[in-house]
Amino acid sequence: MYEDETKTVDSTEASLQELVEYVARGLVTRPDDVQVTQAQKGDMIVYEVRVADEDKGRVIGKNGRTAKALRAIIGAAATKAEKKATVEIID
Repeated sequence: MYEDETKTVDSTEASLQELVEYVARGLVTRPDDVQVTQAQKGDMIVYEVRVADEDKGRVIGKNGRTAKALRAIIGAAATKAEKKATVEIID
């Protein structure tokens, strides 16, 4: 039973990463340049998003609203899976 739970955790984290990548690719003009990596900071999963320089404004949005919305989506999906997650836009 424990092994099944481990597989579920790995698939949940992979699903969250795919969700971040899907949303980020939908926002930018150069979707092939989107890179999403996963890092662990304590009990928080951090998805680091890298995009082309010209697309950073699109991902961050006016006053950071788009980035905040992306964090809310990922946070809600992670909460449903009983995890903690956030998104960081990397320069």
